[in-house]
Amino acid sequence: MRKNNVSSFHKKSSPIMKAAKLVMILLSLYFSCAMPLLTGAGLVYNRESYGGSIASAGILMMVSALLMTSGAFLCLSRRKLLNKVSVSMSASGLALCMFMLKRLTAHADASGWTDKYTLEPISSMYSSRILPCIAPVAIAVAIAVVQILSCDD
Repeated sequence: MRKNNVSSFHKKSSPIMKAAKLVMILLSLYFSCAMPLLTGAGLVYNRESYGGSIASAGILMMVSALLMTSGAFLCLSRRKLLNKVSVSMSASGLALCMFMLKRLTAHADASGWTDKYTLEPISSMYSSRILPCIAPVAIAVAIAVVQILSCDD
């Protein structure tokens, strides 16, 4: 490697990018990983009372959590290929998560599931827990796109 290439390879990222990555990872661990993963695990754990289609939605919800979280971690690298994979994993994980959320809330509304204390529809609880995963995915995609456009890799 020429000296010119070595210095650009070890170039530091900006403090704004570091802060964005830190915020994205923290939000991803909570909203993109924990919430869909725990929701899916609960649906699979209670599959006898919910039925097979809801259990499969739970499994796919867990897969979406893993895709979104993996996409977030992949965009920490400044390599173009990993950032492209990050965008596709994050976007496909979010799409799968939103599709499973729609399926789950439609089933909850059709079945009349409500909170036994407040009588609020359970579908609103699922939505309030899962919809915030859009934010860390959007941040991850934005970081990855910026890095794809700025890297010479």
